[in-house]
Amino acid sequence: DALIERRPFVKVCGLHSTGDVALAASLDAAAVGLVRHAPSPRHLSDAALSELGRAANRAGIPAVLVTVDPTRDDVERLVQEAGLAAVQLCGAEDPVAWQGLPVPLLRRVGVSPDGFDELRRWADLAAAFVLDAPAAPGGTGRTVDTGLAERLAAEAPCLLAGGLDGARVDDLPASLTAKLVGFDASSRLESSPGVKSGARVASFVQAAHAAAAAPSPPHASHRSALRANLSLHKGPSVR
Repeated sequence: DALIERRPFVKVCGLHSTGDVALAASLDAAAVGLVRHAPSPRHLSDAALSELGRAANRAGIPAVLVTVDPTRDDVERLVQEAGLAAVQLCGAEDPVAWQGLPVPLLRRVGVSPDGFDELRRWADLAAAFVLDAPAAPGGTGRTVDTGLAERLAAEAPCLLAGGLDGARVDDLPASLTAKLVGFDASSRLESSPGVKSGARVASFVQAAHAAAAAPSPPHASHRSALRANLSLHKGPSVR
């Protein structure tokens, strides 16, 4: 399937409206991220998360639950209620507690020397890793050490996050983009906290797709498995 094989995997995160979901789908993003983390301006209530999850299913784009230190029961409930396709864990979770999750798992990893240990700890569970600034769980708009990110991306299938927008994707070193399976952006795509700018989303997605002209990364089989898993898990059926 050409859709499954295509690089890069582009995730637009922190959406707040069904219009944003429709925009991401129309731009051919690979997935949208829906945030469940009360301190974040992108946090969604149960009702809003279900509404956007259903909108994503209708638009044919996988929706990823992005959350920090949740309980497993809460995650599985939200996945079922909102028809979500995957889960991204961004806190201090223990991988032992997340074995056998019924949907694919993404793991946020801070770009720091400790990141290599995180890759090893989650290697048997994570479909891919999201490389982000190490100071907070995500959504800070802070950039990462691209040299260290490149070393991490050489070890496992990784998306790059951390203060990305279209211009910053364009400026990334080719040696890094060639190792990535995709890109993930949130705060720098906003006109105000929690409010996406259509023009900035379009610029980011277009720049990320342009990165596909680079040589295929060494984790092509992992990339295919990630895209296939998310395509197969468009979310549980919801009533």
